[in-house]
Amino acid sequence: MELFEFAAAKALASSAAFLLMTLLLMAAAKRISTCVALFAVQCAVITAQILGIAYVHRSGAALAVAVMVLIVKVIAIPYALMWIVKEIKTVREVMSSTTAAQSVFITAGLILLSFFAVQPYVRALRVDENMLAASIALVLTGAFLMVSRKKALMQVIGLLVLENGIFLAALITTFGMPLIIEVGISFDLLMGVFLMGLFVFRIRDTFDHLDVSKLRRLRG
Repeated sequence: MELFEFAAAKALASSAAFLLMTLLLMAAAKRISTCVALFAVQCAVITAQILGIAYVHRSGAALAVAVMVLIVKVIAIPYALMWIVKEIKTVREVMSSTTAAQSVFITAGLILLSFFAVQPYVRALRVDENMLAASIALVLTGAFLMVSRKKALMQVIGLLVLENGIFLAALITTFGMPLIIEVGISFDLLMGVFLMGLFVFRIRDTFDHLDVSKLRRLRG
């Protein structure tokens, strides 16, 4: 049993590298479908982390949260986003105000900034430094994607990445929020994605494109 607990603890510590890798790949991605797939992988890593915590702490609530995250974030939300990508009749490439190389460079800088930012809090919170830094990097990179990407759907993905960072920070600092709160947050997130999907279709039908930068010209 101790061997399994040791393996689970090591898996939790090493999963931060996978999360940071998804951020770099998402920054370099040129197609929206690739970003959706990377988001699903990101959520799958977080699900594995919750399962590890559930096993180490023998927590039934954490196991229930893992199942919920798997259904909502790994399956339902990526499926909904892929359906939206398939249904829209506009260009599916990622349109950004920065080049792919610049985006990767900025994301790498945000990751380094995250490691420096968490230094004063690691000992006080008694959490893994890499995981806490990964959660901050998710928040900062999600915000960067929201402001740098021109497509409305990419801004939705940026918001989801940002939410993953907040979720992960709560997970590692409190060993999971109460189950009822997790259910409420996931339900609100799922409904928010569907509402944003309707908003994306409305933009496409009205303006025949999804470039939100062009909407600024409508301001008086």
